[in-house]
Amino acid sequence: MKPVQTLIYRFTVYIAGIFLLALGTVLFTCCRLGTSALVSVPFIIADITGQTLGTATTLVFGVMVLLQLLLQLKLTLKTLLQLPFSFVFGSVVDFYTIGLGFAQFRPDALILRVLLLFLATAATATGAFLMLRGNFIMNAPDGVVALLSLKSSKSFGQMKLRFDLVMILAAAALGLLFLGRPEGIGIGTLFAAVTVGRGIRFWENVFPKTEPSLPVDPVTSEISSEIDPEI
Repeated sequence: MKPVQTLIYRFTVYIAGIFLLALGTVLFTCCRLGTSALVSVPFIIADITGQTLGTATTLVFGVMVLLQLLLQLKLTLKTLLQLPFSFVFGSVVDFYTIGLGFAQFRPDALILRVLLLFLATAATATGAFLMLRGNFIMNAPDGVVALLSLKSSKSFGQMKLRFDLVMILAAAALGLLFLGRPEGIGIGTLFAAVTVGRGIRFWENVFPKTEPSLPVDPVTSEISSEIDPEI
């Protein structure tokens, strides 16, 4: 495949990944069984402030970009590009919730809620896999994890597990402090933590890399190879 064709292919795969990851994010909120760790803090902030989930996600991801810049003590294009990504991802989340009306989709039947949980997990795993395969810009939370992993000499999978736990605990603490309850944390949160990594590994086994591509970010490549199936 020619370089230009490879670039177009990677970009298309990456954009598809963003839409699927955002869809998974929204479906977690629809099932009301617990959000994924990725948006546990944005979800509770949206609940507290009345902002849309997309806006809260953009703001939290933006803070994580600033955190990376502080940890690096320098400006890097790779990190700064996470800011427009955060805006795009938040906009896609709001496209689903507001534009397509997913915010009003709150089924009461348990079987439908469980089905939505499975669909949310599948969309999240598939979206994350496609974004890794596209290999353009990391989302801000994973950027923090990658940086902490590099500084602590821990694998990405190990640091990701710890970071997700911190996000969940922070979301629970904010919920208890401002709402009197840990909103958005539930069995779905645990289910996502256990299954999303396995889902990504599944797709990596189904579609192994077989073709040479353009030079890629070694950190992102390392993430793809080190995703812990237990997270």
